[in-house]
Amino acid sequence: DTGGGRGPCLNFGASVATGRILTFCHSDTTLPNEWDSRIISTLEHKGMNNDELSRLGITRANSCAFSFGIDTSHEGLSMPFESTTKTYYPPGIRAVETTANLRTRLYSLPYGDQVISLQAAVFHFLGGFPDQCLMEDYELVALLRRRAALFVAPSDGSGGLQKENVAIIPGTPALCSPRRWQKFGVLYVTYMNSKFVNLYAGARKMSPDDLFQLYYSRKPPERDDADSQWEIELRTILEG
Repeated sequence: DTGGGRGPCLNFGASVATGRILTFCHSDTTLPNEWDSRIISTLEHKGMNNDELSRLGITRANSCAFSFGIDTSHEGLSMPFESTTKTYYPPGIRAVETTANLRTRLYSLPYGDQVISLQAAVFHFLGGFPDQCLMEDYELVALLRRRAALFVAPSDGSGGLQKENVAIIPGTPALCSPRRWQKFGVLYVTYMNSKFVNLYAGARKMSPDDLFQLYYSRKPPERDDADSQWEIELRTILEG
């Protein structure tokens, strides 16, 4: 691979997208019914402007994601990575869903497997996903949360900046494949997920490339260019 990992690949997809809303769905995630209309409704608030939202006490969504779910249907629980037609329901799988949704709602911190969506204008304003092979979803949501914290509505209700949030779409969740929990067990996967977030965002501050090598036991994806697409564009402008 010479794409540089998930962040650069997602940015490439966004660069050729033409819609006003960008939706990023992982390959092992199943979208719920009417996913598109639910995303549009959440982000566009039925066309209401900032003044109307303020009068109604509604916070504008700068982005959104679905609640987290794991596909425990018969098809979802079949194990294509094993030479068997049996299904396996990992004990504790519902606890994973519950704790993930508590994190999401308490801290406005959805992960990439919850199908992050946002206005294309907001995505490009933020500079897109960071140019890294792992934890790109964590960083993008952190930027969206920071933006929401900075956009504070005037206390006199005079309009202007509208308070924002990272919205969680109510109703049917997006469903993630259960294969990791089937293969390694709920306790191990939960521990490793927490460990890697702490290694990245905690005091140690391990780089995405080092995390990739630790997680996959191989070197991170190679790049065609050592610079990110944004550095390449800036260099082109400066040299032009």
